[in-house]
Amino acid sequence: MSKSGYKWESIQELPSNWKEMESETLKNLSSLWEEQKIKLNPTAISLFNAKLQRQWAIETGLLERLYELDKGITYTMIEFGIDAIDIPHGATNKPPAYVKSLIKDQQSVVEGLFECIKGNRPLGLSYIKEMHSVLTKSQKQTEAVDTLGNHIMVPLEKGKWKTHPNNPTRPDGQIHEYCPPISVQDEMDKLIQWHNKHVNCGVTPEVEAAWLHHRFTQIHPFQDGNGRIARALATLVFLQNGWFPLVITNENRKEYIDSLEKADYGDLKPLVAFFTQLAKDAFIRALSISETVISSQRTTENVLTAIQKTIFDKTTSNHQYNERAVSLADAMIEISCNEFDEISQRLGTLEIPDSHYSFSVAKSSHDTEHWFRGQIYKIGDAFDYYVNLEKYHKWVRLRLRNRRNCSIILSIHSVSRNFSGVMAGIMFLEYRENVEGYVNIDGPYALSEKPYLFTANDHKEKISLPFRDWVHTGLMNGLVMWQQKI
Repeated sequence: MSKSGYKWESIQELPSNWKEMESETLKNLSSLWEEQKIKLNPTAISLFNAKLQRQWAIETGLLERLYELDKGITYTMIEFGIDAIDIPHGATNKPPAYVKSLIKDQQSVVEGLFECIKGNRPLGLSYIKEMHSVLTKSQKQTEAVDTLGNHIMVPLEKGKWKTHPNNPTRPDGQIHEYCPPISVQDEMDKLIQWHNKHVNCGVTPEVEAAWLHHRFTQIHPFQDGNGRIARALATLVFLQNGWFPLVITNENRKEYIDSLEKADYGDLKPLVAFFTQLAKDAFIRALSISETVISSQRTTENVLTAIQKTIFDKTTSNHQYNERAVSLADAMIEISCNEFDEISQRLGTLEIPDSHYSFSVAKSSHDTEHWFRGQIYKIGDAFDYYVNLEKYHKWVRLRLRNRRNCSIILSIHSVSRNFSGVMAGIMFLEYRENVEGYVNIDGPYALSEKPYLFTANDHKEKISLPFRDWVHTGLMNGLVMWQQKI
């Protein structure tokens, strides 16, 4: 028997406090990228975007459970092209040719978004319907529920508003209500009207993308394909502002769904924060593009010009900019030390009968800043950004001593080969054990899902509290991990 779940209500305007949700760090990263991309070969940027397009095309279908796909095949298609490899039987749960056609349709949609930007085409209802037709080109049917409650397959109407309710029943029996068919046109008119107003009012991309995506999913105007179109709309907002496609991977599915559900009940902040983090990740990957793709040719004139610019930058404003980044990083290190000291002291007050246990905090000095380089590079590679330990690197360590030494380490270091004032904080845990004169190292294990990013233009007052919360969460994750192996 069906239970009462989410009840449909007409979509709501953007909350009046939307400025509280915008990210200053993301704004700064966007500005840095605008400066950086001038130095890059346009072909390199196109290749980077092409990979993101292919990733978007594959992952958007995985999110909707349209198909499953082997990770190795996914990687190959992202890196070398959708047609670079045939999908073998056993690498997917659907006919390989059908999966390939779905992915190509989805790729056509995201490629169309780039063409839309080039042509300066405004977002309108006709374009949304057009996207849906392209998206569902290879999809002949969709699931529906008949009058008796039976799940049946029906022909999919392409590029047309739904004519029947499409309210899903969740595994717990609750029904999630979307906009009734009779109200779709009015709600979509309202959506586009408000979106255009937001653009004119300067609503930041991460906030507008989250709002537009969520309100569109609330309406659910098509019989099927609504989630994929919603992610395309969010991507369009990003691209219109010079950002990168919004790529939500299947690994992020739970966080994605959870933030959407919170938005259903009036809290848009988690979805904005989720989109913000994805945008930050893309910018860091872009800023970390190897210097081998720098557009300057290795001619005498260009090399000498580059030398002149480097010397000038180091003696003028760029030097001051980098100094601000270093000063802010030092302040974050001090916050980290305070958090580590507090936890160490609280651990020291515990009544532990075993004398082998001890707890201590240390931080890097001029002579020890090179410690943990291998571990940091490894985690940086996992997070897909370029670690630069030459421009700035400091760390804090909480050592948990017993018969097997454990350390929780926080590192703050510069990002990108050509340092541009971006800093990253990471936290990880490792075990060290002496066995017959040899040191066995187990780890590093990352203690946060993402690095904590900030730039020289960030203000200490605005990032101190979220940074402290991030450090505290990492410490708790580390202590829980250690406790499980005591």
